[in-house]
Amino acid sequence: MTDELDLEQLDTELEKENKVEKRIKDLSEKVRLTSEERDEQKNLLNASTQRVAELERENAFNSGFVDILSTHSAAKDHKDEIREKVLKGYSVEDATLAVLGKAGKLGQTQPPPAYKTENPAGGSAVTQPLVGDQKPISELSREEKRQKLVDAEARGEISMT
Repeated sequence: MTDELDLEQLDTELEKENKVEKRIKDLSEKVRLTSEERDEQKNLLNASTQRVAELERENAFNSGFVDILSTHSAAKDHKDEIREKVLKGYSVEDATLAVLGKAGKLGQTQPPPAYKTENPAGGSAVTQPLVGDQKPISELSREEKRQKLVDAEARGEISMT
């Protein structure tokens, strides 16, 4: 009988050990799942924070690029390159200066476009219609200047008295 009791007691002790091991396994699984969930949430938060920062830089580029065009008209030809620099963390002006400097277009000013003035209706002054783009006087050759004076005298605009 003592053998029977010992076997029975041994079985109960084994069952207790199995329950403890099972409980430990369950808890370790729970810890692993909790850790994975925490890591996933952290990754999602980092991704959303990164996206917000990217959109803020894009917005800064869009609002600042218009202002830069007024001072650096050559920037419109390099818009994509400037956008890339701004998205990497540069300010709009720094990115513009870096790109234009590398392209060799920094410091070059483009001449203002030649505007044709329209012939205003009315008024007492005689206005001649403009035909094509006219050169400024400083760009005319000596013969062209002389020809303009002869033409003006023939029209009666000036006289030699």
